[in-house]
Amino acid sequence: MPALTSLEVSAGGSLKPVPYSGQVIFTEAGTLSVQAQNPDAKAPDTPYTKNGYEAYYGPVAINDQDKTFVITVESSLVRNLVGQSMKRKFEVSDNKLVLTPDNPAEGWRVTYERY
Repeated sequence: MPALTSLEVSAGGSLKPVPYSGQVIFTEAGTLSVQAQNPDAKAPDTPYTKNGYEAYYGPVAINDQDKTFVITVESSLVRNLVGQSMKRKFEVSDNKLVLTPDNPAEGWRVTYERY
């Protein structure tokens, strides 16, 4: 399963690294699960995190042709995400998976690597 190797968020007009660890799991049954943690438990909450932790799960629809997927959040640590559909862009090369939001204004990029 791919482990998070890099998270970058928008700061001052460019992407800056944030020390995170985590994983993403795509299942053959068509679900997606994300777990990620900022080592700083006092990090401010974001739309996806609480106390420096991000966790959500739900069915995923992958569109290989336009290199996007949509996850409909079924359960989440941040309850406001439940029921939301989130579209993400993806790039796959060798053992790397790079995800970005469909809306560039969200300003982040995450890289996972399969070992």
